[in-house]
Parts: sequence; C-alpha cells; structure tokens
Amino acid sequence: MQIEIHAHNTEVHPRWQAIIQRRAAKLTDFGKGIIRLHVTLVHSAHHLRGSEEVRLLVAVPSDTLRVQKKLASMGDAIHAAFSALERELDAWVDRRKHHVKRHSAQRRERLLA
Repeated sequence: MQIEIHAHNTEVHPRWQAIIQRRAAKLTDFGKGIIRLHVTLVHSAHHLRGSEEVRLLVAVPSDTLRVQKKLASMGDAIHAAFSALERELDAWVDRRKHHVKRHSAQRRERLLA
C-alpha cells in the first residue's frame, strides 16, 4: 500500500506521522485490496481556537473511499478519521462479497439454462 501524507496550513508533526503509519498498518486486515492511502491534514485558524481536519482518500479496486473528520485536536481527528475509514472498508468488503455471490449465482443459472 502506498501512503501519501500532505498538510495544509500546518506541518506534519512526527507524532501525527507515527499515528498515521500505525493506523495504516492495521488496515492490512482488509487484505491487499487497498492500493493507495492519501492523508491530508488541514489546520483552519478561522475559529477562535482553530480546528483540525483530516481527510482520507483510499483507492481500492474499482472504487475510491473518502472520509473527512474535523475536531479540536489533530490527534483526535486522525483517530476518528481512521475509525470511520475502517467502518467504510467493512462496508466495502461486504458489498464486494455480495456482488461476487450475486454474479456467481447468475453465471451458474446461465450455465444451467
């Protein structure tokens, strides 16, 4: 899996990079389906205390998954975004299993007809 980390209006802190690497390594539980993970860290100073946003873009075979979380601290936003991504990947795996089963059944019916 290829991992790209970018930052807007902030710099990538080594601690954030370590969190991203550790959470990305756990995504291998979903198999070799993840082709690329693009992480964007955004700091917005428009609010009184600022806000931190994490955007994850994941390329999987025949699809792209996108997650975006905005919280008060970057570490919390990273964790929340990866948790949401894991849920999205679970749903993607379920959709793929259903899709493969449906097409296998249709193929079988055509062969028997």
